[in-house]
Amino acid sequence: MDPPLVEQAVSALMKHVRAKDKNSLTDTDSKVMLQIAFKKIPSKPKHPVALTLENSMYPKNPSVCLITKDPQRFFKDLVNSQNLPVERVIGISKLKKKFKEFELKRVLCDTYDVFMVDERIVPILPRWLGSYFYRKGKVPLHVKLNKKDVSGEINRALKSFMITSIGKGSCVCLPCGRVSFENEQLIENIHSAVKQLCAKLKPGMKNIQAVYIKTDDSVALPIYNSAVATKFKI
Repeated sequence: MDPPLVEQAVSALMKHVRAKDKNSLTDTDSKVMLQIAFKKIPSKPKHPVALTLENSMYPKNPSVCLITKDPQRFFKDLVNSQNLPVERVIGISKLKKKFKEFELKRVLCDTYDVFMVDERIVPILPRWLGSYFYRKGKVPLHVKLNKKDVSGEINRALKSFMITSIGKGSCVCLPCGRVSFENEQLIENIHSAVKQLCAKLKPGMKNIQAVYIKTDDSVALPIYNSAVATKFKI
């Protein structure tokens, strides 16, 4: 991608969105999205793909719920002893027993900003978590709780997000920031997200037809198109 074009597109989009938000009666901080079109539909990965941004998408002090393998008490003590930024710990057995009903899962999902899960129980989690988490974009972030630097794992996860739609169509949308971000933060996240996605989906940039940036209610501005040999203007 051409850095000056990315900078130009971000500047144009943010100028438009922020001017519009000034006239809004509600206080919104909309997500800024990357829309990526593939030449060929990528193979569907076994598990959701994690991307880590330079600048976190989440609130400054997000409420975090950590889902762990058993025994739950061991991980509660670990969180407390290391003063980790985790508000609640739920063992997998407790998740199975206490949150069987859809309404209980919905309330749990809506209670916390971020969910994380011990990487060792990822294969069995979807069965007990339910589809509501996926529809709400709160797929638990994978963390390695058997590593020495658990604090580093938690902090890395707080800059990450999971993509569940790869392999389901010719396009995928990724969050790259919020309207409240500085332009430079958005630009850093855009380059970081595209670079990581290309590294995880072979053959990388060769399979990307076009990349756009947008918000939920804005037009999509192009920042890359493989069919255009020369630079184009916003």
